Amino acid sequence: MGGGTLLVSLPKEWARKNGVHKGSTLAVDELSGRKLIVRPIEDTGEKPKEVTIDYPKDDLTHVLNDVTGAYLLGYDVIHIRGERVVPREDREKLKATMSRLIGLEIMYENSKTITMQFLLEPTGINPEKIARRMSSIIEGMLKDTAEAVTHGNDRLLSLVAERDDEVDRLYFLLVRIVRTATIRLEVAESYGLAPVDVLDYRVLASFLESIGDAIAELSARLLKQRTAASVAKEYSACIEKLSRLEDLAMRSFLTRKNERQRKLYAEVGALSEEISESLASIARLPEAKQPAVIEMLGALDRVSRFFVDISDLALPSQSL
Repeated sequence: MGGGTLLVSLPKEWARKNGVHKGSTLAVDELSGRKLIVRPIEDTGEKPKEVTIDYPKDDLTHVLNDVTGAYLLGYDVIHIRGERVVPREDREKLKATMSRLIGLEIMYENSKTITMQFLLEPTGINPEKIARRMSSIIEGMLKDTAEAVTHGNDRLLSLVAERDDEVDRLYFLLVRIVRTATIRLEVAESYGLAPVDVLDYRVLASFLESIGDAIAELSARLLKQRTAASVAKEYSACIEKLSRLEDLAMRSFLTRKNERQRKLYAEVGALSEEISESLASIARLPEAKQPAVIEMLGALDRVSRFFVDISDLALPSQSL
């Protein structure tokens, strides 16, 4: 049209659903992969997503799970409305659950109602920064576990387990914003992520959360089971290798579009094999025949495998 413009025909149903009519302004965004996205300019007065959770239910756990689920599903406002007064004990448990959900704050409260709102803007949160923060906490957990085993420091071991709570909080936030990015393309664009990258971050979040749980389990078992000096030395050396593996795996994931990725992936594979040999060596020690030691070796092996899985996430982008 006019020698310099091509026309695009829009489906009528889509136009009606999105309030597009004659004279509406649309945005056309260029993505990689020879794709254009046509979308209506967002109304800044868009209403927040709200959900109401009834109280009480058969078990308060159901209400707590519903609050967490609504958070992960991207609801901006969560109302808890009771048919009767919410007692102090239940109110404290609700607030404890809310404290695990970053960005969720109480906006209104009376004897039968609690209204919470998510106050962070999704486009202002960066998935990579959250993943790096989770990784940093995990790195510290590994290093402190190694030191605690070497010096028999029970207090340090108990602090390691407590830090898993922060990993869980960041996990919930990362899952929420990743889900938002899958629904709202403009949010994914603000992160500089293609759809496959968004999916990878969701899987990464699950791996990191599982690693935090495994390290917390390991530290709890180490607190209960006094370890022989020979086994403790082997544990410490193995955990230090896991700390190096964590660094390599995360760098492998975050440099997926970098030429160094293949080298990092090879280093991850070599170090994971070394860790497997170390675990096998510990298992052959006479002191390692106890069930508790075998369970701890299993936790260390799971952590190692999760780091390899994180590195594996980088492979598909190399073959496309």
